[in-house]
Parts: sequence; structure tokens; C-alpha cells
Amino acid sequence: NSDCGANAFCNDRSDCDCETGFYDFPPLTTALSDGCLGNCGELGRTNQCEGNTQCILTPQGYGECTCPENTFGPLECRGDCKSSLQCSFHGNCEGGKCVCFPEFEGKYCDVKTSMKPTRNLYLLLGAAALPLILLVPAAFVSSVSSG
Repeated sequence: NSDCGANAFCNDRSDCDCETGFYDFPPLTTALSDGCLGNCGELGRTNQCEGNTQCILTPQGYGECTCPENTFGPLECRGDCKSSLQCSFHGNCEGGKCVCFPEFEGKYCDVKTSMKPTRNLYLLLGAAALPLILLVPAAFVSSVSSG
């Protein structure tokens, strides 16, 4: 066993084999030299990975079960986010989905929506009415005094 790497054992043929649930990834990593660090040995979707996770090759040279790109939440791997940071600072991650703050939308709350038309209408009406309110009394006063 001392000749075999981590999570590996010496079999009857004096070769190193991986312990159950661990995998090497020859020729990049072997049970003898590097040990069995991976939790899968077949890339892509495989029965070695649980749920919707798939086996990817890590930069260190072993297989790892992980969610496909742009999904989160093993084992289901359905969510759009894992934390609120992925919601572009414009929403909260709740149950794997971004719940956007007002005036933001999109899968990752990265699209700013325009202001609601009713707000713009109130502002427009208010701006238009203000000069009228100021002019009417002035016109009334001038008609009374010239009267």
C-alpha cells in the first residue's frame, strides 16, 4: 500500500487500484504515482456522478462531478444562481433563481427596465400644471385691478 498514491491500494498482481468511489485519470494521473483523487473517471454524463452533475477534467488532472456550466445546486443543477452575487447586485438569489429588485429584470437581473409610464405621466402632468397654477392667480389679480 505504501507504493500506491492516496485512495489507492495494492492488488494481488502488485498493481495499484483505486478504492471504491475514487478514480485516477491515466495518463494524466495514475493510482501508483498520483493516487486516486477524482470522484469520476468518465468525462461527461456518467453513472459515476449523482443527479444531473457531470464529470469534468480538473486542471490537476482528475475527474470531478460538478454541475454543467451556468447551472448550480448539485445534485439537481437546475438553479440559475448559487448566491446573490450572481444576480448582478440587482436582486437576491432565492431557491436557485434571481428575484430582481424593482426596475431590473432578466435571468440575472442584469437588464434595467424603464421607469413605469404612470410615474412619468404624473411627473409630466405635475410639471405642466405648476406654471398654470402660478399664472392663473396672476391673471386674475391683473384683471381685478384693471377692472
